[in-house]
Amino acid sequence: MAKILEAKEIYDILKERLKTRLKSLPALTLASLSIGKNYSSQVYRASQKKLAESLGVKYLSLELPQDISIKAALAKIKSLNNNKKITGIVANKPFPSTFTEEIVFSAIDYKKDIEGMNPYNLGLLFIGEPLFISPTVLSILEFIKMSGIELYGRQVTIVGFSTLIGKPLALILGRKLATVTITHIGTYESGKLPFYIKNSDIVVSAVGKPHIIKGDWIKKGAVVIDVGIGQFNGKVVGDIEFEKAKRKAAFITPVPGGVGKLTSLFLFRNLIDAYKKYA
Repeated sequence: MAKILEAKEIYDILKERLKTRLKSLPALTLASLSIGKNYSSQVYRASQKKLAESLGVKYLSLELPQDISIKAALAKIKSLNNNKKITGIVANKPFPSTFTEEIVFSAIDYKKDIEGMNPYNLGLLFIGEPLFISPTVLSILEFIKMSGIELYGRQVTIVGFSTLIGKPLALILGRKLATVTITHIGTYESGKLPFYIKNSDIVVSAVGKPHIIKGDWIKKGAVVIDVGIGQFNGKVVGDIEFEKAKRKAAFITPVPGGVGKLTSLFLFRNLIDAYKKYA
């Protein structure tokens, strides 16, 4: 039976560290931008706002209409870039189909890009000298650290090929000499996903499709990190069949109460770093 890696084990410690750092700084402001309504985005923004209030950080929540033009959305981002009171900017996915990630993230000033998604910041990550790393990736790395597993030579399967999670995480884990496989919709639809999961020492799933990873696919003794969030039978659940998976895994994160809860903390750590570097 797996040990459940819950965020509450270290949440208060990490939060107190943030409070200590913030005491010596002026009030910082986080601008959090969404385009249209989405359940997972709303959950994330709610946690951002609650944490900002408890830390004494000003939180500017902006929800642009679903049918806003690209030109108007980019103009809004530009205004946030030019606002000296704004310390950091977050653009919450998903975006409408008329937008691309590249358009939105390229518009954010790299100095305020606390999710590390501007092409400039991604390029620095690629060469191993990142200014900002995605808070979700930092949270995943923290949970891997909590498990105590040695990354060197381990087989890692990442489910999801996003620029926010899958790609940067693969680069970082590869740099630590883990053997990394990135899987995606093509892997799933070809029926090959179970093969990769069953042979993995570490599984990280960041798809947002409830229970897409079956519990009996998990290798005995694996570390399972569930980043997905969705609804199943009226409950918030992750990508992985938790009850079945925990019978085989050595360590597993829950949803909710796992990666997402620490992600907000690392977002604010990046916010502090943005002020320290560029204010």
